[in-house]
Amino acid sequence: MRTAWVMPGGSTFGAIQAGLATALIEHGIRPDVVVGTSAGSLNAAWIAGDPTVGGVEKLRELWKSMRRADVFPIQPMRILAGKLGLSNHVMGNHGLARWLHETLPFRRLEQAAIPLTVTATDLVTGEAVYYEDGPALPPLVASCSIPGMFPPVKVGDRWLVDGGPAAFMPISRAVEQGAQRVFVLPCGGTEPFELDSHRCRGVGSIATWPPPKTPPRSVGGVNGAALGAAMLSAARLDMQLNASRCELYVVPAPSVVGLSPYSFAHSGALIDTAWRVAGDWLPSAAPVPAGQAVDITGKPTDGDRFGVTDSAPVS
Repeated sequence: MRTAWVMPGGSTFGAIQAGLATALIEHGIRPDVVVGTSAGSLNAAWIAGDPTVGGVEKLRELWKSMRRADVFPIQPMRILAGKLGLSNHVMGNHGLARWLHETLPFRRLEQAAIPLTVTATDLVTGEAVYYEDGPALPPLVASCSIPGMFPPVKVGDRWLVDGGPAAFMPISRAVEQGAQRVFVLPCGGTEPFELDSHRCRGVGSIATWPPPKTPPRSVGGVNGAALGAAMLSAARLDMQLNASRCELYVVPAPSVVGLSPYSFAHSGALIDTAWRVAGDWLPSAAPVPAGQAVDITGKPTDGDRFGVTDSAPVS
């Protein structure tokens, strides 16, 4: 079978994918093609450059060495300009570009050891844009440009932002490329995760599922939550569409509810937990069932509304 790995976004929770990738490689599941979005595109690029045990070991070390200043530099004047509406972003992307230039093992996408697809969103049309050849840095930086946080990136005649809004979980793209078996490596799931405060510089918490039923308390938080909900809904539809077109698996992952998506303090613990969770699951792994509504983990839900059964009238 032609096997694809699909790697959605998830900011600093992309560390989870390093653990999941390690478990898959160790169980003999090597990708023939990788498709990534946002933080998932960075992981996809590194794996495409070296899809071996040694390659995923290097990826784990990269995540453990990352610091907030590498990707999310605090620049008070830029933040103020964004808050006042004088700028369309609050952080520059030069740090991410520099970090990629220093760590990525190739300069052009077609130089990767296996085919690589990087996903971005056209800010004007809303279309998903896929890059499979050409210079690597511009589409990778664009794929990670969270709207409102980082500036849009111009590639050719397009202004691009994070790939998540257009194709958060691009399973269809992998199937279009001939994948007969697809593994989705999410940046978060429903498995319990406990962060050891002694290992993570005094930061300690437990991520649980389901998430708390309280809305964010800021305008930006509500907007971000709404965008996230839309992306997850589209991802479930993509699963449902493609479960009958390929052998589709969603690898289980630790919950990240309650953790900061802008902190790397939890990277090592998330990698280790993801590695263990995926390793325990793989011997009995079952594909996403075809013809059924599923949740974001690929499990069947009741009815055809993805398990949403609350029909109480709006007061």
